[in-house]
Amino acid sequence: MKKIIIGLAITLSLIIIGTIVLYQRSTITYTRAQADTVAFVRERTNLDQVSDFHWFNGTETYLTVTGTNEEGQERIYIVQQDGGQITSFSAENTISEQEAVRMTREARDPVKILNARIGMIDDTPVWEISYRNENDRLGYYIVNLQTGEWLRTIDNI
Repeated sequence: MKKIIIGLAITLSLIIIGTIVLYQRSTITYTRAQADTVAFVRERTNLDQVSDFHWFNGTETYLTVTGTNEEGQERIYIVQQDGGQITSFSAENTISEQEAVRMTREARDPVKILNARIGMIDDTPVWEISYRNENDRLGYYIVNLQTGEWLRTIDNI
């Protein structure tokens, strides 16, 4: 009986360690991109405190850092992955994540909101809200970050 308990403990320990290693390996790219983007933005702007990070993949990849600058103003910094061009906005001149999600709920009536991320489409800053519809299919609702104007919907993926 003692051997069985030791065997189960070892097996359980290996499963837990394997799960931890798998999780770390699966998130290392995201974690590294976040750290590199924050450092890049801090070097080139007056970003002080970071509040959020978004990774957006459209026709191009954009990495977004939101936070406050040294003057305490809420800012959004959108970094183009290829080339490193930074586009910056005052958060007070944009719609909030909550507002973008509310607009998505009203327009699409999703079963579940998966996430919201900031990016750029054709030089227009956007909120991309991903969701699951009633058929458990993936959808995206995209609105202009500055005006809240609906730009496009991609549904039933």
